[in-house]
Amino acid sequence: MAIPAYYSLIQRGSTGPDVALVQTWLNGLRDTCTWYHELTTDGRFGTKSVNAVKEFQLKNDMNVDGKVGANTWNVLYTQYTAKHGLHVPYPGIVLRQGSSGGTVRLVQQKLNALGEKLSTDGKYGASTAAAVERYQRRNGLTADGTVGKATWEKMF
Repeated sequence: MAIPAYYSLIQRGSTGPDVALVQTWLNGLRDTCTWYHELTTDGRFGTKSVNAVKEFQLKNDMNVDGKVGANTWNVLYTQYTAKHGLHVPYPGIVLRQGSSGGTVRLVQQKLNALGEKLSTDGKYGASTAAAVERYQRRNGLTADGTVGKATWEKMF
């Protein structure tokens, strides 16, 4: 099972941190036989991301639809971690109030393991922001309630 766990279908027009994580995984799996150029990790699932997913699906004998459902998500994760280890990479964009998805749920689960009592619904609301601020203060980070690269790296 992938970490973070699959949250929802990613397809053309999808946005957010889960899209950015998929872009990070795809970039990490590029090799000399890859046709697509390195993706911009911007959290926007457009034509380039769709085509990269289609190539990944084709190379892995999967249904080629350019969408990231549970199966594609888990195979991407499995191949990325086989190549790079079990480290959960920073999704590439800052998580903040209004963000949603599996990456947010992963942060909520981590904070709960450290004593918080958050709903692990994958929705970054005021209570998640407050818990992140408390975590940041305890760990000598800038307490802004957002999960950027420094907070992510410390947390994972």
